[in-house]
Amino acid sequence: MVAESDHPSIPARRLAERLRDLREQERLTQKQLAGVLGGSDSLSIATVSLWEKPGSDRLPPAQRLAIYARLFCTSRSFDGDRPRLLSPGELTEQERERETELYDELIELRERAQSTDGLVPSMGGRSAVWHFPDTIAVSIVCSDADEAPPYSNSSNLNYNRYARYADLDALVEVFGQVKADNPERMIRILPTGRLAQDFALNHLIIIGGAASDAATLFAQDIPLPTAEQIPGSDPAMTLFRCNVDAKTREFGLTRDEEGTLVQDVGLIARGPHPIIPGGTVTLLSGITSRGVHGAALCFIDTHVRDTNERYLDNAFGNVESFCLLMNIPVQNNTALPPNLWRENTRLYEWSTETGARWG
Repeated sequence: MVAESDHPSIPARRLAERLRDLREQERLTQKQLAGVLGGSDSLSIATVSLWEKPGSDRLPPAQRLAIYARLFCTSRSFDGDRPRLLSPGELTEQERERETELYDELIELRERAQSTDGLVPSMGGRSAVWHFPDTIAVSIVCSDADEAPPYSNSSNLNYNRYARYADLDALVEVFGQVKADNPERMIRILPTGRLAQDFALNHLIIIGGAASDAATLFAQDIPLPTAEQIPGSDPAMTLFRCNVDAKTREFGLTRDEEGTLVQDVGLIARGPHPIIPGGTVTLLSGITSRGVHGAALCFIDTHVRDTNERYLDNAFGNVESFCLLMNIPVQNNTALPPNLWRENTRLYEWSTETGARWG
């Protein structure tokens, strides 16, 4: 999910090399190390590999570095048939001192890598989700508005070709971020009806509920939540239906006592392009336009983007396919960016590594 850089910073390279050296000194495989670092949580071999690879843009979270320090502070971690993480009470005073020294060393390298890379800043910078490290063009497919304004018609003197699209807030955000992260890339915006071969064989970004039919064609292996409208109701009464272990839940928007929208539901999903090697398909959807906009802001808005990308790393590791259904806060009829670390934000999530689970 995270793009690679051609020019890793010196601290990032040193951190990657240090982590690899620690593992190789004890003759551990990446699989063995992933098992210890993951504990009761799943951690992929690919994630360990990226942490050891200079230029991957992947920095291990601080809590993982704490486990590195505990594991490698003593050779006794490797006395048995397989590596074992000792408890604090099992460490000698000398081993505890070594643990502290090693943790401080790794954290310092990580902090220096963060500050010099320019890839994981707190404000501005490149989005790991929206940067594509290849030369494949990008097609942004957006739903048509149900009631397009008169100037969306080419016969109108004030014709504007983008006026036909629904979810313009999300479209503007996504286009701006993709262009900023891929300045030399060819990017095309088009309606679903123009998704012909030359545009379909690109990185695909599909925006809007009505465009989700195109997503099911290109992301068939992802168990997407299904959007179903309550019979006899207006479109705002659509529900997302999800299944986990034969249990079904439904999620809808929330209004206050005056009927004002205060919370929507948004969806973001990504998977590999079924035809083009290295290509991707990304879906942004929601119940109303606020849900779609909030899903777009999840990995674009600089207030939450970096922490949300770290959530992806921690929750899923390095996977090609993932899906997130989330609550989107709404204030004054405007979507606010969701924070994935808040438990009441995540509703449903899936990845090729974790399978489907409730948020």
